[in-house]
Amino acid sequence: MTRQRKWVLLYVIAFLIMIAINYLSGSNIGNIAEDKQAMIQPAGFAFAIWGLIYVLILAWLIKLLMIRSHNKKIVSRLKYLPIINFLLNSAWIIVYTQQWFLVSVIVILALLYNIARMYVILSDYRGYNRLPFSIYFGWTTVATIVNIFSLALNNHIQTIFGLDELSWTMIALILATIIGIFIAISFKDWLYPLVLIWPFYGIYIENNNYYLSLDVTLITASLLLFITAIIVVVRMKKS
Repeated sequence: MTRQRKWVLLYVIAFLIMIAINYLSGSNIGNIAEDKQAMIQPAGFAFAIWGLIYVLILAWLIKLLMIRSHNKKIVSRLKYLPIINFLLNSAWIIVYTQQWFLVSVIVILALLYNIARMYVILSDYRGYNRLPFSIYFGWTTVATIVNIFSLALNNHIQTIFGLDELSWTMIALILATIIGIFIAISFKDWLYPLVLIWPFYGIYIENNNYYLSLDVTLITASLLLFITAIIVVVRMKKS
C-alpha cells in the first residue's frame, strides 16, 4: 500500500467519525441555536447545505482513492490537513452542543484556518478538487461570524463600542462580502461568492422584513457577490 493511499484511508476514517458525530448531535445543534438566536443567524433551511458539503467531500475522497499521478501530488501536499479538518469539525459539534460557546469559537476559527490552507493548495488543481471546498469555505466563513455573534449573545453583550447588534450585523455582512469578492478575484473562484448568497438569503427570510436596513444590506451584498461571480466567469473565459 502506497503512502498516499494510507493518507486517503485515514481521511476516510476521520470523515466517517465526523459524519457519525454529526448524526448523533445534529438535532441538538438546531435546538441550541434557536434557543438564543443571533440576528445574523440564517433560517433553519439554510443549514441543509451541510448535507451537500458532506456528499461532495465524500465524492472527493472516493476520487482520491483512485490513485493517479495528479491525485498523488494532491495527497502529498495535503498530508494531514483533511484529518485535522474532519476532527475539528467533529470537535466543534461536541463543544457547541455542550454550549461551550467560547471554545466553539476557538474551534471554528481553527477549522476556518484549516479549510483556508486546504483551499489554497487545491486551488492549484481547480476542477472538482476545489469545488467541494469552495462551498465548505464559503459556508464556514459565515458560520464563523454567526458563532461569534452567538458567543456575544449568550454572554448578554448588548453593545460594543456603542454599536448595537443590528449595526454589528450589517458590519459583519459587509466584511463577509468584501472577503467573498477578494477570494473570488484572487483565486478566480466564481462559486465562493455565490455560496455566501445562500446564508444571506437565509438571514433575509429570517428577518422577515423587520429591519429595512438589514434587508437593504443583504440585497446589496448579494448583488455585489453575484456580479463578482459573473466577472470572474467572463475573465476565465477570456483567458
